[in-house]
Amino acid sequence: MQTPIVVGDYLFSGRDHGVVTCFTAKTGEQHYSERLGTGRSGFTASPVAAVSGNGEGKLYFTSEEGAVYVLNAHQKGPPKFEVLATNQLGEPCMATPAISGDALFFRTRGHVMCVRN
Repeated sequence: MQTPIVVGDYLFSGRDHGVVTCFTAKTGEQHYSERLGTGRSGFTASPVAAVSGNGEGKLYFTSEEGAVYVLNAHQKGPPKFEVLATNQLGEPCMATPAISGDALFFRTRGHVMCVRN
């Protein structure tokens, strides 16, 4: 159900059981395929990416149980799977997050949440 996302030269694809795969967008070369979490939670929401002015990027994958996995999307050399943080929303979340400016919005079962610096 998730829509793949391209960040820089790389395409990131998530599966409903939490496996994230990274490819070179132009060639299809696979760099990694790793599981987020324990595999017991589903993933319905599509990932979103935030890239700063200096080119540093982060990917946000949200599980149906409300865990938000933050992955490094900006690396020198071949990409490596790196979870920078795991944050809990405290409620089920099946909607794709939205980004506006420096704000990240999550729609959970009972709330709309905004995270920003």
